[in-house]
Amino acid sequence: MPPLPTHPPPFTPTGRYTQERRDALDALHPDGFLWPQERALLHHLVSQQSEGFAWDDSERGQFREDFFPPVTIPVVSHTPWVQRNIPIPPGLFDEVCAIIRKKEAAGVYEPSNSSYRSRWFCVLKKDGKSLRIVHSLEPLNAVTIAHSGVPPFTEQLAESFAGRACGGILDLYVGYDE
Repeated sequence: MPPLPTHPPPFTPTGRYTQERRDALDALHPDGFLWPQERALLHHLVSQQSEGFAWDDSERGQFREDFFPPVTIPVVSHTPWVQRNIPIPPGLFDEVCAIIRKKEAAGVYEPSNSSYRSRWFCVLKKDGKSLRIVHSLEPLNAVTIAHSGVPPFTEQLAESFAGRACGGILDLYVGYDE
């Protein structure tokens, strides 16, 4: 990551970070939350790293597999399953199809010829209007070998970072799409 300046330049829309998105970010944090120089530095950082932010589904990306290889789930011997899905109510069919198309376009869903098919269904989100797709993973859970490794000794792990600057990242855009 490039070093941050002590006196950031004036805001210039860059890549995905447009003037409208800057204004929306400022509206979420009213005056007094950050000092003016801190706010300018924030906008400079977001401008420099604009491709690292997703403001809608079309801008979502995926981790590179050479850095984060796909997870292999150990399972016991079993027969593949094909479960009949719960029917989609006709009044919700178009909305559900739109959600699935959006997830395909974002790379969350991909075409498959797998021998497995689990049930899924929709529930209302907390806003009372939007739908969320829920995948029933009960058959997968039944054949998954529980991880037998002992969790790391937290204090020992924390001590190894003593005196070091530590940073972290979070994904504020999405929760569990993998």
